[in-house]
Amino acid sequence: MKPIDVRSPDDAAALVREREVKHIHVGLTDISGQLRGKYISAEGFLEALHKGLPLTHNCAAADFCDQILPVDGLTRGDVRFGDGHVRIVPESCRVIPWEQPHRNLFFLLEYDDKGAAFDARALLARVLARGRDMGFRAFYSCELEFRLFEETSLSLRQKHYQGLAPFLPFSNYLGVMSQSACAEFFDDLTTVAEALDVPIDAAHWELGTGFGELALRYCEGMRAADNAVIYKSFAKSFAMRRKLTLSFMARFDETVDGSSCHIHASLRDIDGAPVFHDPREPHSISRTLRHFIGGAQRLLPELLLMLAPNVNSFKRLQPGFFAPTAATWGMDNRTVALRVIEGGPNSQRLEHRVAGSDANPYLATACVLASGLWGIEHAIEPTAPVGGNAWDAADSLPAELRLPSTFDEAIVRFEHSDVAKALFGAEFVRVFAAGRAAQGAQFRSAVTDWERKRFLELA
Repeated sequence: MKPIDVRSPDDAAALVREREVKHIHVGLTDISGQLRGKYISAEGFLEALHKGLPLTHNCAAADFCDQILPVDGLTRGDVRFGDGHVRIVPESCRVIPWEQPHRNLFFLLEYDDKGAAFDARALLARVLARGRDMGFRAFYSCELEFRLFEETSLSLRQKHYQGLAPFLPFSNYLGVMSQSACAEFFDDLTTVAEALDVPIDAAHWELGTGFGELALRYCEGMRAADNAVIYKSFAKSFAMRRKLTLSFMARFDETVDGSSCHIHASLRDIDGAPVFHDPREPHSISRTLRHFIGGAQRLLPELLLMLAPNVNSFKRLQPGFFAPTAATWGMDNRTVALRVIEGGPNSQRLEHRVAGSDANPYLATACVLASGLWGIEHAIEPTAPVGGNAWDAADSLPAELRLPSTFDEAIVRFEHSDVAKALFGAEFVRVFAAGRAAQGAQFRSAVTDWERKRFLELA
């Protein structure tokens, strides 16, 4: 049996026994999108397939660098820091290519107790189920941009994260010369992804030094988000093993473009027929697609936090840096938030261009699908498409289409959104907003290099 064929606990048990595996790596995606897990014995794994595993709920309040954020009910207030309960997801089975055969299987975990209210994967599962109840199957692909540096974790700290050396020290967008010169890197990275059963459609250098992109092949529903989470984690491990740093930070320097996670989305009916294409309509935009766009556009300002979940995310959302600044849409227009890519029935889709590559793929895809389904349900009509440069037209846009300009504003909009609570649950909105607010408070209290350079001598 191949890992990709595992569909049930019995399948997973059969694979472990067939391969005589001694230890299995399991991982839960925390609320920030990081995988947190451990190796467990084959005996413990086989038992846990049916009984589950204990795991603290604190992962929902864990930020980057193991910052445990103050969230009522999880890390603050009358809490005991006890265990929650997770289940092993059999169909998530992958092979870690550099692990030994006796310990190279990997499975995702998912909360199945009260933690499911704020578990990102469980949240997406609920949104996908709602789509199926409405008669739709969702298909996605993610284009994940990254920055690659000739740095190790040690050298980053020795340099205080200043003067970093890019893997490719010059910009050569789509350059055959530079891509060929770096053939081993791209070959190794795509081979790792495909060994993890994450199929890759394209890989290339972007517009910037050490700036690359891998486009994951479209998949249905949860598989697409699983692929993005697994790829992000193991791509960083792959780089670390080669004494490199591969970063999905939204924007690492104010002089360069940020790194995006463009999400290509389409819907099919339950029988698999595409529903975004209608040759009788202008640009073949079906009524379903039109209302999907309308919902995504209408809700984007209040749901932005799910796509831009960190204080650094807002350094990317600036005019002129190929990131949207308003809830606009258009045909094949890379300056808008929602880009319709016209094609045949099987290729017509919406490219949602707002999320940064730092976003949690489960939350980002849930946001895209839930807002689109809401638009279909309420027959929301979008505005007229933007035909020119959306950044130049920003000042003329109505206030309700402008995105929150700061992290704090986005948190407030999300926290008070009745639609967000209806779509994702009041407990998720509370926990997610509280964690983001705590990150913002930490940032506001930090003293930066910019402040020292500006004020230390002259103030």
